[in-house]
Amino acid sequence: MGPLSRLVAAVLVVLAFCAAFFFGLVVLFVLVGVVFLSGLVFRLRAWWLGRAGGRASTASADGIRSGQIIDAEYRVISRRHN
Repeated sequence: MGPLSRLVAAVLVVLAFCAAFFFGLVVLFVLVGVVFLSGLVFRLRAWWLGRAGGRASTASADGIRSGQIIDAEYRVISRRHN
């Protein structure tokens, strides 16, 4: 190989490495964006379900609010004997 062909090959290799680096950066940014957006959607969905569930669970049909202790008695109707 002559000196001119070596120079051209070196320039092409440097350009290929730069292109691969920037392509990797683009892929990395896309992946980070997808992870960020999916996390945001998951967090908003969890907030929305918690908000909707919080409204439904704060008051039941008997007027008992969540977080209170309910005292009850029970009687065993049948027992299984193995």
